[in-house]
Amino acid sequence: MKKKITYTGMVLLVIFSIITGFILIGEPNGSRGNTTDNQTITQNPTPYVSPYGTVIYVDSMNGANDTNALKARGYKPYYRGTGPQGAAATWFQGNSSVFPAFNGPATGYVAANYQVVQGANNIDSWLVFPRLAGGLQAGDSLYFYQRSPDGSTWPDSIRVMYSTNDSVPEGSWTELGRFKTDLTNWTLKGFRAPTTSTNGRFAIRYCVVNGGPSGNNSDYIGIDAISIVRTSTGPTIQDPTNVCNYGTIPLYSSGVWGHASDWLGDTLYICGGSSAGSGSTTMQRYHYNSNTWSAGVALPESKAGHTLTKCGNALYLIGGSASVSTGGTTCWKYTPSTGAWVSIAPLPVALSGHNAVNWGDSVIFVLAGGWTSYSTGVYAYRPASNTWITSTSLPAGTGRRSAACGIWNGKIYLSCGYSGTFRNDLQIGTIGANASTITWAAGPNVPFLGGKTGSSRPGGTAVNNRFYLITGEVTPAPTSHDTIYIFNTQTNAWLTTYLTGRGAGTASNYWACVSNIILPNGKIKIFIPGGALSTAFPGLYQIQVDPCTITNISVNPEIPKDYNLSQNYPNPFNPTTKITFALPKSGLVTLKVYDVLGREVSTLVNEVKNAGTYTVEFDASGLSSGIYFYKLESNGFTAVKKMMLMK
Repeated sequence: MKKKITYTGMVLLVIFSIITGFILIGEPNGSRGNTTDNQTITQNPTPYVSPYGTVIYVDSMNGANDTNALKARGYKPYYRGTGPQGAAATWFQGNSSVFPAFNGPATGYVAANYQVVQGANNIDSWLVFPRLAGGLQAGDSLYFYQRSPDGSTWPDSIRVMYSTNDSVPEGSWTELGRFKTDLTNWTLKGFRAPTTSTNGRFAIRYCVVNGGPSGNNSDYIGIDAISIVRTSTGPTIQDPTNVCNYGTIPLYSSGVWGHASDWLGDTLYICGGSSAGSGSTTMQRYHYNSNTWSAGVALPESKAGHTLTKCGNALYLIGGSASVSTGGTTCWKYTPSTGAWVSIAPLPVALSGHNAVNWGDSVIFVLAGGWTSYSTGVYAYRPASNTWITSTSLPAGTGRRSAACGIWNGKIYLSCGYSGTFRNDLQIGTIGANASTITWAAGPNVPFLGGKTGSSRPGGTAVNNRFYLITGEVTPAPTSHDTIYIFNTQTNAWLTTYLTGRGAGTASNYWACVSNIILPNGKIKIFIPGGALSTAFPGLYQIQVDPCTITNISVNPEIPKDYNLSQNYPNPFNPTTKITFALPKSGLVTLKVYDVLGREVSTLVNEVKNAGTYTVEFDASGLSSGIYFYKLESNGFTAVKKMMLMK
C-alpha cells in the first residue's frame, strides 16, 4: 500500500523536486511506478470476430487520442471526479514508456491515470462513445482491450455503461458491468447492448474510489482496439446425412499417408508422405474451380508425420521427418506467389503425428504428437515475428499422436488418437488473451457405434459451429469404420445423426482432413484426401449435405482484408465459368455482365452480402461467342474484368 502524502510531505517533495530536477506532477501522463513495463510482445494478433457478426464500428486508436482528437471523432470525454481536477487530462495519448499499445504504434491507445483528480478524491472519468448512424440494436457488442501496468499495486477499475438517449453522465445510464483492469497484458473485454435505440451509446468509466495522488486505489489504464459488432445467428445449419464420393486423385496411383494438406485460395495442397508412411518431397495440387490437378513445387526435404497449415497468404510446414515415427523440428514457409520454400524458426521440440491449427491468420497452434511418448505440449508460432512460445499444456494424461483437431470461434477441438490405446475423449481449449494461453476442459466422449471404443489416425475439422471427426482405424476389430461423428459446438454435445457412405479405405492413416467451403444456405463441404492402412485409398471425398449437388455460389468464411475481383476461370470458357470476389465488409453488392457494346446481358448478384469471399457461376448458354465484361460494385468499390466465350 502506498503511503499517504500529507500537506507537509507535499511541500518537502516539491522542495526536493526543485533541487533534484524531478517532480511527479511534471509527468502527468505516466503511472505511479518508476519502472518500464516488462511486456515484450508489442504486436498482437487481431482479435477474433465471428463470421456471423458484422463490424459496425472500429477505432484502432492508432492515431491521435488527445482530448481534441477524441472530440473530433465524436467521443465525449467528461471529468466527473470529486474535488478539483488534477494535473492530467481526463483522457490522453498512450505513454509507451508505461506500456506499448496492443498493436499498431507504441503510443496508439487512449489512457487515463491517477492524476486526473487531486488528493485522495474519487476518480470518475467518462468516455462516451460516438452515436452511430441508425443507432444500436439489442445484442450489439462492444469489444475493447484494456490493461494497467505490470504488477501495479494500486488497483484500477472500469465500468461500462449504456444509454438509450443520453450523452452526458447526468443522464439515464445502465451499468453493463465492472471489472478490475489486468496487470500482466492486454485483455479483451466485451459487453452487449440490452435494448435497441436509435440514440443508443456505450460509455467507458474509469471509476475509482479513493484515487488521486494520495489515494490508494488508482494508477494508470489503457484502452485500445475498440469495435462494435452486430451479431447474428448465421445461416441455418443443415447437418449432412451421407458422404458423396466425387472421384479419385488422378496423380496418386496408390494410397498415401503420413502426409498433410490444407487449402489456400481455391487450391488444395497435399504434400509429403507415401503409401508406406515414409517421407517424400511430393506436392500435389487440386484446383477446385477447374476440378483439375497439377504437380506443385517439391518440398525442401523429405517429410512424413508433419502438418501443413494455411496462415495469411502462405502455407506453413511444421515438424515431422523422413519417417512417420520419428519427430522433427524443421519448419518451412511456402508462398505460392513466389513458388519458394523458406526455412523458418524450428519447433521447440521434435514432433511427429501432431496437429496444427490457424487462429486469426496471426497465430499457428501446434499440439499433441509424439510417437513413442505422447506430448502434452502446446506451442504457438507467430509468423509476423517468426517466433515460438510455449502455451498452456494439455491436461495431464491427454497427450496423444494422430488425433483429430479443428478450430472454430476461438476454441480448439482435439479428439481421439493413440496413446498406448485408442482414445475416445474430446478436449476443448479456449484461446486466451493474445493467444498466449489456452484453458482446457474435457468435453463428452465420442459416442462410438457398433461397440467401437476408440479411433487412431482420424481426421478432424471444425467449421460452421460443428466439429467433424472422420474416424480412422478403430478398435475392437474389424478396424474399418464408415461413420463420421459430428459435435455441436453451441450445445456442447455430439449429434445423434451421423455421416456414412465412405466405403473403401475407411480404416486409414492420416486422413489429412480439411474444410474449405460454406455454402450460402449453411451447407458445408469437407475434403478428405488420401489415407491408407489395410486397403490403399487414393480417393478424394467431398462431404456435402443431401442432395449431392453443387449450387452455383459458394462462400469462404474468412473475412478478406481488401476488395478484390478475380479473373474468371476457366477463361476462355464454354458455356460456364466461375467468378470469385472478396468483400472486407458487408453491403449491397452488384455483379453484372455486359457485352462489348456496354449492354447488360446478365445480373449475377444484386443483394446485401456479409463480408467474405464468394464464387458465382455464370452460364452463357444463351449467348453467342465473343468478348464480355463483368463488373463488381460494393460500398464505392468498382472493378471490371474481361472474359471470352468460345463456342
